Amino acid sequence: MDPSQTLSVKTPVKLIFAGGFLGSGKTTALASLAKRLIQRDMRVGFITNDQSENLVDTVIVRQMLTELGVPVEEVVKGCFCCKFDELIAHVEKILIHDPDVLIGEPVGSCTDFVAAVANPIKIQYKDAFRFAPFSIMVDPDRIRELMLKESETEFPEDVAYLFGKQMEEADNIILNKVDLISQKEADRLLAAIGDRFQDKKLMAVSAREGSGMDEWLDDLLSGRPGANTVLRQIDYDRYAHAEAVLGWLNAAVMMSAPEPFDASDFVRTLLTELREAFKQKEGEIGHLKVVITSAGKSMWANLTHLAAEPSISGETLDALSKAALIINARVRLEPADLESIVRTVLDRVSKAMGLKSEIDDLQCFSPAYPEPPHVIRESLE
Repeated sequence: MDPSQTLSVKTPVKLIFAGGFLGSGKTTALASLAKRLIQRDMRVGFITNDQSENLVDTVIVRQMLTELGVPVEEVVKGCFCCKFDELIAHVEKILIHDPDVLIGEPVGSCTDFVAAVANPIKIQYKDAFRFAPFSIMVDPDRIRELMLKESETEFPEDVAYLFGKQMEEADNIILNKVDLISQKEADRLLAAIGDRFQDKKLMAVSAREGSGMDEWLDDLLSGRPGANTVLRQIDYDRYAHAEAVLGWLNAAVMMSAPEPFDASDFVRTLLTELREAFKQKEGEIGHLKVVITSAGKSMWANLTHLAAEPSISGETLDALSKAALIINARVRLEPADLESIVRTVLDRVSKAMGLKSEIDDLQCFSPAYPEPPHVIRESLE
């Protein structure tokens, strides 16, 4: 790392990074923050991140923000921590647009962000950026499942370890999806988080409905220094195992039909049948996302638990004859089993609805051992 390197900025750019485990609702929340920033007359850039290409989140963000003039880049084939140089290269592309704020969404299995990303940026590009408080998003089900152990899970203990490490390095812990629970339950979960992580600022939001989002954004823009909590100890073998237990599938599919088909019916049926197939294999879902695009419009759906029902968002698509489909699945299964299930269910659902589905690209694997090129394990406050 060459600390003399500089990036061309007129004034320091605010960096808003928000991590969190798979299924916590980061994409919807950060896109909502971007819209709010634009309403405050700020220029915004956005960077997504994934272990592979064909990322649903990038399609969603572009669908939600491109018309607002937000440049969107993606870092693929590794987390921000392990793809630091690629991250900076994509940051440079966004800086051409002279943003006031750059939003970054690390992949949901990432931790040790402060030591491996924030600190190297602070040292190497200290005059170009200012970090907002680093947020970790959590959803109620994951807190009950992985922190409080109140519900059964097929995830091994190392996944709970990763989940805890994500919260440990946060400045803010954001309890998302509070529209799905009572106020009493939200208060109970926040109290439990506060007992475990006493030095964190806690907030409750509903990214879907908007409650709490302005208060969160006000804190991010307050000038309070961020990304300063370095993990003093992290077991990379446990971290790597937590990632490796997940099969990681990204697929791009072209769809066509002699008679128009209902897009929402298709994605709902596809996710429901995938969920049932995963249940039979005891394949816990980290997240399962699909996006279907036609004529420049996109509809997306997701599942985050074996007990959940599909949630559909985005554009209302009329009956379609042709469409592009992207499938992202993060499931506790061997990659070969995950791929087999997705191929089988996709074929079965397509045939049942009179569709032809042709897979253009499919990648299925377990993430590699995390090896960040820069780790600076000291406080830079």
